Amino acid sequence: MAESPDQDVVVLAATGMEWRAIRRALSATGNPAQVVRCGIALQRWSPPPPPRPVFITCGLAGGLRSDLPPGTVVVADSVALEDGVAVACDPGWVAALVAGVRACGHEPVVGPMLTARRLVVGDARSAWAGKGFVAAEMETALLAPTGAALVSLRVILDAPAAEVSGHWVTSGHAALDPRRWREAMWLAARAQRYSRLAARCLAAGLATGDRQTLRS
Repeated sequence: MAESPDQDVVVLAATGMEWRAIRRALSATGNPAQVVRCGIALQRWSPPPPPRPVFITCGLAGGLRSDLPPGTVVVADSVALEDGVAVACDPGWVAALVAGVRACGHEPVVGPMLTARRLVVGDARSAWAGKGFVAAEMETALLAPTGAALVSLRVILDAPAAEVSGHWVTSGHAALDPRRWREAMWLAARAQRYSRLAARCLAAGLATGDRQTLRS
């Protein structure tokens, strides 16, 4: 297991919504872990110099498998870029996050996570699922060159049978398109709910990790 979460964990959230949900959840449990709004694809943040903390990414993801509906909680056991080699996530923290998800009343799916350059939609979902990936996000594997311990907890926002439009790749333009407004409403409501779920599971997982550390 990694060292004590209150000293050696940095939680990364891509969006302000995810960041606020995590901050509230950790505050409610009294966990002082650092939470950073890193931006999509880490655009707002650069990793600190060594020694590295454990990096935990948390928030939303796109589902790739047809059997995983929106609302499924995923814990990555490895992460990979589209053209990269899979990097194993820290097994101790994977176990802690799985325990946290279960403590919140959910059964997580544990599997490989894809770090994509853009939203994965349409036929690309099944293509990546065929390569063994469970879900797609845009941050975690970008942290692999740091050599730090990595883990990711995500909640599936959209899935093959209920996916967002590819127009959201350029979300600013999509929001101005009246044809996307109905989609925007359900997307916003679902995103907030699932961000809170991811944050609660993370908070429970950090508490599990802390207890395991104190026992070791």
